[in-house]
Amino acid sequence: MASVTGPLVSVLVPTHNGAAWLEATLRSATEQTHRHLEILVGDDASTDATPEVLAATAARDPRVRVIRHERNLGPWDNPAHLLREARGEYVKFLLHDDLLDPRCVEVLLAGLRSSERVRLAFSHRAVVGEDGEPVPGRQVPQLASRSGVIGGRELGDVVLENCTNVVGEVTTVLFRRRDVSPDDLWRIDGRPLAANGDIALWLGLLARGDAWYTPETLSSFRVHGAQRSQDLRVLARGTRDWPLLIDWGRRQGFLRDPASERRAHARTLQTAAAVHASMQDHPLGTALLEAVFLSTARLLELRLPPGTDRHRPLSDRAHTAPLLGRFAQELDVWSAGRTIALAAPAADAAEVGATVEAMREVQRTRAADHLVLAVPAAEVPDVVPLVEAALAGGSDVDLDLVPAEDPATAFDGDWLAVVPRGGTWPRERAGAVWTVDVPPPAAR
Repeated sequence: MASVTGPLVSVLVPTHNGAAWLEATLRSATEQTHRHLEILVGDDASTDATPEVLAATAARDPRVRVIRHERNLGPWDNPAHLLREARGEYVKFLLHDDLLDPRCVEVLLAGLRSSERVRLAFSHRAVVGEDGEPVPGRQVPQLASRSGVIGGRELGDVVLENCTNVVGEVTTVLFRRRDVSPDDLWRIDGRPLAANGDIALWLGLLARGDAWYTPETLSSFRVHGAQRSQDLRVLARGTRDWPLLIDWGRRQGFLRDPASERRAHARTLQTAAAVHASMQDHPLGTALLEAVFLSTARLLELRLPPGTDRHRPLSDRAHTAPLLGRFAQELDVWSAGRTIALAAPAADAAEVGATVEAMREVQRTRAADHLVLAVPAAEVPDVVPLVEAALAGGSDVDLDLVPAEDPATAFDGDWLAVVPRGGTWPRERAGAVWTVDVPPPAAR
């Protein structure tokens, strides 16, 4: 058996009512071939036999230290408290129902220490059931056929583009204590994630370096009906995590190719649609709708000229101006490359004024390049002074006024119709419709 020399590794075991699994889990920690461990267990106000199991284990092995919380801290703060208490140079979380191979810490420690560029070490993992045996059909594919370094950006892109935690649950990873702040654990942009906090942790490490991976199966993730991950709330809100993670990851330097980012958000839309279909009218379906909205907002933003606020969190950008304002129009008005915006206002001061103002917005947002007002020749003398008055009342806009008996046939190709709400005249010919709100007579 290996000696107790070598760096101290903190094995952190957060638990709440884990008596059914803890004895086997802690045995897998105490039987590690790397002996220089501290095993910190955070008992989060358990009401089952957890305290008795922990007391017996601590009595047998002085490396086990139990921190009992009389008040439940929850699944985010309990692990963060353990991380604050950790004295080891290296850290491995171990969920209270998971298992470690005896060589897990030894092998991952060697991989992590192989280079300062390596910020996390992880392994292939098995999925086991309540009996500890592999679950049929739940085999985890190997990421590589031999042990070695994987580029951090490369691995992070795979995670985000596929919306899949290919690294694994927290039990499978070893990292340096100095690289992770307890205050940032499970969080992005200052907010905790509902179900994918481990992915935020991996991405934060991969943004600063590489990963080391071995195809050896060094940990087992146990699945059973009592897990929080089986909760519909976690499933729905975990899906909502993904657009936030994708955008945060982009701001950390991942997904530098916009096509990769688009594929990531497209995958989020697919996942949200599938989960929503399975939940039907469940109240938590609104979290899935939020996921759809956030990814749609970012996909729309990618079609627009670069803004100055894209360093802000996606949840902030999507719900405030200017991005939120884009949803006031049908989204296909933002297709790039549209040359002409065409309006055919009646000879009415309010309609002409609203149309000119809409044309200003079309010009400002670059929804079209050439702005045209088309009116029947007989109405031109009446419309010209109304247009001049509208132009005088606001910022400059370059408008062409052309006589046309049938404005909808004035241009070929994919043009933008600028139409009062409820108007239908060009919809069968226009590529997209920009809606204008004309003040009702009572408001004029």
